Amino acid sequence: MKKLHQLWDGEKNLEKSFLKEIRALTEIRPRNIVKLYGFCSHHQHSFLVYKFVERGSLAAILSKDEEAKEMGWRKRVTIVNSVAHTLVYMHHNCVPPIVHWNISSKNILLDSEYEASVSYFSTAKFLNLDSTTWNAVAGTYGYVAPGFDFEENIK
Repeated sequence: MKKLHQLWDGEKNLEKSFLKEIRALTEIRPRNIVKLYGFCSHHQHSFLVYKFVERGSLAAILSKDEEAKEMGWRKRVTIVNSVAHTLVYMHHNCVPPIVHWNISSKNILLDSEYEASVSYFSTAKFLNLDSTTWNAVAGTYGYVAPGFDFEENIK
């Protein structure tokens, strides 16, 4: 369950993020996206109710030495493949295409069999297929992909 505080009290960005996450999770259905069961919006608290994912986030597992050691290379490759297939689905098989913008180990959830699910769609962007240009810097705070040319891309 994800709880958001004071969603409707002048916090338009939180409201947009909440609605964007609901839209993304109800419009796309690949196997490796966390399942949204429902939501509740109230002026003080809003909730998103997801399928329970037993092992929690990849970040939490990797931060514990014993659990990280238990997750061998075969499991890690399976996780990477699951996330890659999910991204391919969102970029090429969704209409409109969706760009997640915040793939991190905190947003990859693992079930009891180490099956990965991508979560956290509040920053997702639905691409406008009618647009000929789109220029925005995207990525994790403090990091921009190597080779990104600010002079050429930001005007």
